Amino acid sequence: MEFIKNLGEKAKDIGGMAKDLTKRSGELLEVTKLRFEINKLQKILDNNLEAIGELSYRRFKGEEGLGEEIERLLQSTQVLEKDMENMKEQIEKLTPKAPACPKCSKELPQEANYCANCGQKVVE
Repeated sequence: MEFIKNLGEKAKDIGGMAKDLTKRSGELLEVTKLRFEINKLQKILDNNLEAIGELSYRRFKGEEGLGEEIERLLQSTQVLEKDMENMKEQIEKLTPKAPACPKCSKELPQEANYCANCGQKVVE
């Protein structure tokens, strides 16, 4: 009877680990999607900046009627920057940070009690 009880508890533990793994893989997928979208927006932003530079130079040379297009590109670029920043913040929330030593700031393994670099005791 004890064996069956232990087996049931182990099954619950495995079920919990499976849920955690599913959640973590979903978060990883979301981070990957966000990074892909940031790269896509970065290319659009780069194109906007190149176009702004070209239009500004053409206006400098005396061509008229470019102000509205330059302004539109500037506004669009600003929106892109804000969108990219929001996505980076979402990635930060989904990506856990590794613990760091309070003394030397070296990255530590999750289970570390002492820093391997300086020997400082790590406080939970």
